[in-house]
Amino acid sequence: MNLTDITSAVEAIAKEAGAFLRKQQSTFSQERVSLKSLNALVSDVDENTERLLVKRLSALLPEAGFLTEEETTVQELQKDLVWIIDPLDGTTNFVHGLPIYSVSIALKHKEHLVIGVVYEVGMDECFSAFQGGGARLNGVPITVTTTESLENSLLATG
Repeated sequence: MNLTDITSAVEAIAKEAGAFLRKQQSTFSQERVSLKSLNALVSDVDENTERLLVKRLSALLPEAGFLTEEETTVQELQKDLVWIIDPLDGTTNFVHGLPIYSVSIALKHKEHLVIGVVYEVGMDECFSAFQGGGARLNGVPITVTTTESLENSLLATG
């Protein structure tokens, strides 16, 4: 399993899903929203994006199972490889027209996460990492800060 190649493919898949979400948001209406649980909104867009991701990721690694937020596919957690998907991380922002939401995909091999990709749609930022390969933002390596004191740091939360 070549994690570099798989990560590149997952980045492209996440961006494809992001393009779908961006297009859907431009014509989205509140009638398409339902309440999954207390303070947890869901829409047909979440489900359709998840179906797109499952289709593309199944083609990439047919032997892998899935753990999906919207449960549009059979949850196969016993497999050695399992995709973990949140097709629309930030549904509340999405349904209210805010451009702060992402597509989140991870790959677990046995008990270890080996790939993670988060595509922040509104900013067109694709964060990715794979086991032994470091983290990247839009393909460029990123590192933690070199600032040693909290007083000199900038902290942001989402």
